[in-house]
Amino acid sequence: MKLQELLKKWKRKSIITKTFVWFAGILLFLVMLTALPNIHTAFGFERPQIILAQSSTCRRARTGDPRDPSLANIPYLISPRHTLLLSNKPKLRWNSPLGVKQYTASLVKGDKTIWQTTTDQNETIYAGEPKLEPGVEYLLIITADNGKSSQDEEASQQGFRLLPTPEVGIVKAILDNQELTDKNKALATAYIYSGFGLKAEAIDTLEKIIASGIKEAALYKKLGELYSETGVNMEAELNYLQAVQLAIAARDIPEQAQISTALGELYIEIGDEKAAIKSFNQARDSYRTLGNTQRVKELDAEIEELKSI
Repeated sequence: MKLQELLKKWKRKSIITKTFVWFAGILLFLVMLTALPNIHTAFGFERPQIILAQSSTCRRARTGDPRDPSLANIPYLISPRHTLLLSNKPKLRWNSPLGVKQYTASLVKGDKTIWQTTTDQNETIYAGEPKLEPGVEYLLIITADNGKSSQDEEASQQGFRLLPTPEVGIVKAILDNQELTDKNKALATAYIYSGFGLKAEAIDTLEKIIASGIKEAALYKKLGELYSETGVNMEAELNYLQAVQLAIAARDIPEQAQISTALGELYIEIGDEKAAIKSFNQARDSYRTLGNTQRVKELDAEIEELKSI
């Protein structure tokens, strides 16, 4: 999509015309959210995930079993990893192994370290110097005083990039035009971030919503999805399990079915066929209760295939 002129505050009429249909669709999405009475109604059923931009970061990162005991001693990356970023001063987060008192955070561009700092916390803010460049992949490397490094994690695609400049204007324009309550605005913002591949910012937004006291299965499910996509499988599993519990407590069978399916897929990804079968059984039972015979058949086939491994 040719969006260079769109960056110049949307002044050129030709560009506005070309993007009108696309932009109207996003605004319609936001209006629909406004009309919905609560979060559960807005996000509690089968929902197509909005995809506003495509990039190489949309592919799922590969990691190992989140319950691997060796991971507890590794300062593996939590954020940003396998994501695009809107901010050039991102929050940097990583796992905090027991007993570690100091970390060295290094930002690498190609084969060159361009920034480094030490801290006794498991997070810090990148100060913005040197300035991050769009189109360039960066890698955060954390070294702990226990001799372990984030590079010790057997994982792929841990880098991050800034969102391409043309799309920055689009994201900001959409966010500036939201006319929602604080609660729904935050939710819409998270989904917009996610659609543009801004997974780190989407995660941060959702976690702030939860920290404010809003506990919804759909929020934890979305967090599970985002952490799974970025390869932080420990966080993905924890959020999916919390989502299942909330869906059961709310007697939300459609949500239970979707979350159990997603959890089963995560277990397949990490090679735990036994756990995957258990989750798929739970999903199948939920779909059977809903009368969705097609999904029951599909999950039966998945379960039989897993049993044969």
